[in-house]
Amino acid sequence: MGGRLRPTELGIEFRRRMTVLMVGCLLVAGAIASRAAYIQFWNNPRLEQMSRKQFQSKVLIRPRRGVIADRSGEPLAVNLEANSLAANPLKIENRRTLIRLLSKAMDLPVAMVTKRLNEKKEFVWIKRHLSEAEMGKLKRFKIVDADGDLLSGLWMVRESERIYPHGELAAHTLGAVNIDSEGVEGVELWQNEKMRGKFVSVEAIKDALGRPSLIDAVAAKHVEDGEPVQLTLDASLQYAVEQSLRDSVLKTGSKAGGVVVMNAANGEILAMANQPAFNPNMSGIPLDRRRNRILTDGYEPGSTLKAVLIASAMSNGWKLTDQVNAEHGSFMVQGKKISEAEVKEKFDWINLRKIIKHSSNIGAAKVALKLGADKYLKTLKDYGFGSKTGSGFPGEISGRVPARKEWQPLTLANIGFGQGVLVTPMQMTRAYASFLNGGFLVTPKLIKDDAISTETPKRVISEKVAADVVNALLAVTEDDGTGLKARLDGYDVAGKTGTAQVVESTTGTYSRSRHIASFIGFAVGVEPKLVIFTSLDEPKGVYFAAETAAPLFHDVLNAVVNRFSIPPRSETAPVKLAKGKSPHDRIQFSQAKAIALSAVNQLTLPDEPALQWQGATPKGQMIWKMPSLKGMTAREAIHVLHGHSFRLEVRGDGVIQNQFPEEGKALAEGDVVRLALVDP
Repeated sequence: MGGRLRPTELGIEFRRRMTVLMVGCLLVAGAIASRAAYIQFWNNPRLEQMSRKQFQSKVLIRPRRGVIADRSGEPLAVNLEANSLAANPLKIENRRTLIRLLSKAMDLPVAMVTKRLNEKKEFVWIKRHLSEAEMGKLKRFKIVDADGDLLSGLWMVRESERIYPHGELAAHTLGAVNIDSEGVEGVELWQNEKMRGKFVSVEAIKDALGRPSLIDAVAAKHVEDGEPVQLTLDASLQYAVEQSLRDSVLKTGSKAGGVVVMNAANGEILAMANQPAFNPNMSGIPLDRRRNRILTDGYEPGSTLKAVLIASAMSNGWKLTDQVNAEHGSFMVQGKKISEAEVKEKFDWINLRKIIKHSSNIGAAKVALKLGADKYLKTLKDYGFGSKTGSGFPGEISGRVPARKEWQPLTLANIGFGQGVLVTPMQMTRAYASFLNGGFLVTPKLIKDDAISTETPKRVISEKVAADVVNALLAVTEDDGTGLKARLDGYDVAGKTGTAQVVESTTGTYSRSRHIASFIGFAVGVEPKLVIFTSLDEPKGVYFAAETAAPLFHDVLNAVVNRFSIPPRSETAPVKLAKGKSPHDRIQFSQAKAIALSAVNQLTLPDEPALQWQGATPKGQMIWKMPSLKGMTAREAIHVLHGHSFRLEVRGDGVIQNQFPEEGKALAEGDVVRLALVDP
């Protein structure tokens, strides 16, 4: 008993131990508080970095992509809100069950979902741009509850999805974007920098699941939406053209086809269609269906190039009445036989106009050989063959014209009727535009610009040569011409057929069974001045352009005159300037007594126009600088103003004393020119 502690001593010992314990706790608490205070009030780079990594992140704020519209403002490419499913794999629960449900709901391979949810990351995409059906399955499988909340580790991200509301309409021109709304083809790629806007990276606070919850609102305000892009295309015409092309491809059994409608005055493309077509709203479309063949594919033009040859010849002193010997259907050059397209065609002496009308290969070869390689090559280069058109469209090719050192007599003869050169449909379209606009080579335009163009296009041929080529092209649609089926009742149609053989890639020789049929032309004497290119690749059965591409041209021209309410010739009542001249050479009179037709018939057209090109209006009307007509007779004034659709009002007799517009003022096609005459 002597060794036991008394109760009093036990109480003292207990209090001592408790005191020690409390002091120890206070010391530990003080140390912790001191450490906490140190962490809170003194900078520690390592801890700050850990904190930022765990709770802060950078969020990229995407702007809305600019819309694409047609010339009238019709939306062709727009943006819609879309849901995308993301996950934090580190926070996923019931992994196996969730993988199975996600795979079934979104039709994804189990292996793909497993791989993504097993990644050691805080953020992975499961699937972007979910459809309504997929959202419905997520709710049905209880991945999303009735309040819109998701299972642990998942969250929904609101994104912008590019939509093409008209489906296939102008798809080859519009192109496409990737999943991040970045342009990858067509106008989407070409104008990507303009339409994508300004991205902003902002600080964000993450929640426990790693989802951005709070962002820097001030910084987010610096996001700039993309600018809209307006095309020169006319959606209504584009639709009609695509319908006509689709029907023609099916009817002829063609492998592919293309159509271009261009304003000859300012180069604006009003329609550009390709077959086969595709829907840009769908993914996985093969490249062969997506490329814009009008600008990215080359072909040998065949007989459509003969119009350029004739223009070259007449620019070097020839006349439409000049003749060559067509050798009665057979001609040898460097041991190689050149024949007409059809055995029945056996011409002897044939003039330039009939070479175009009947599409004589031998006649064209003879003209080319007499003209010479240097002169003809210069014309081809002046027309831009072998160079890009300057449209700016992604993927446009230059084509190919052989170097001068490669030109043998056989080469020259073949190029004379359209073999041995590689061109694009756009190059051929703008070449024919020069015949319609008086000799200017315009630059194709796909982006609408409302400003009046002041850029003077390059003159490649004189206005008289252009009018003479139109005269020859008008013969093609006469009763015995090759383009009879391109005619449209009520309109004067000029153009040229072309049936070119396809070069076999395996042998390098011309195929006997594969052809490209084309027709290029326009209605003459109407406004606006529109050139139409049509082509069909490898039509089955009857493959000649006269039976395939020419009827397609007729349908497209019919769509054009209906879309723009272009009246037929019977409603315009034009007056021909000179006997034998084409309807291109017309002036409309508001007063029948103004000038006697006998005087008009005696006019001789000048080689060069007195009018000076000033540009073109947004509607495609050419603008000229008004010359001084004072002191001239009425006949001399017509001599100056020939070839344009000005409305001429003449009062009095003698010589011109006053004129409107005044000298130096702008004068557009269709404007009124008033002349006051007095006796000298």
